Amino acid sequence: MKRETHETITIPPLDSLLTDEERSLVSSHATAFDVTAGTILFDSTSCKGILWIVSGVVRVYMVSDEGREITLYRLRDGDLCPLSVSCLLGSMPLKALVSAETDTRVVTISNDAFARIHERNAAVQRLMLSTMTARLSDVMWVVDQVVFRGIDRRLAEYLLSRPSELVYATHEEIAAELGTAREVVSRMLKYFEKAGLVTLSRGRVRVVDAAGLRAGRA
Repeated sequence: MKRETHETITIPPLDSLLTDEERSLVSSHATAFDVTAGTILFDSTSCKGILWIVSGVVRVYMVSDEGREITLYRLRDGDLCPLSVSCLLGSMPLKALVSAETDTRVVTISNDAFARIHERNAAVQRLMLSTMTARLSDVMWVVDQVVFRGIDRRLAEYLLSRPSELVYATHEEIAAELGTAREVVSRMLKYFEKAGLVTLSRGRVRVVDAAGLRAGRA
């Protein structure tokens, strides 16, 4: 569900880099939306302007022909969506989706207006470059995980990276995060459980031996 808002639009950290004239241009060519969790914000079939995340968490991911998902990175407060920038550069992005993971506020700026600002504002150019570099680093990390690390290490690292020892996620959700099949995750979690590293319950995984997971003692 999407709800358009019409109040004065501010986009940190972009606002601090703009002149008064540029802020006025953004304000007249930008639209703010409040979207609920699960809303698809962007796909590779259309260019709807430059997308900024004002608040909330957004997931950028790919889906294979077989329907398997893999998370590339997440965007949070103040982040620019690199996929939307690819439209500005005249090329459609790879087949990726951008979905609101939480209730989220986003702002879209028309391609023409942002192109005018980007052309003459060196600070905005540096912001875009740093953003694209950071996201490329995220994607390269994912490639390293998928190509060079076994699913046991990737799953262990995923569990250890959560903010709590109790991970609320289904096997299907974990598989989507890691870019593998649900059956593979289920088998590996069962293997971890038999090794005494985790305990399993419906929709939850509890890490009981973090040191063992970290040391690869499964």
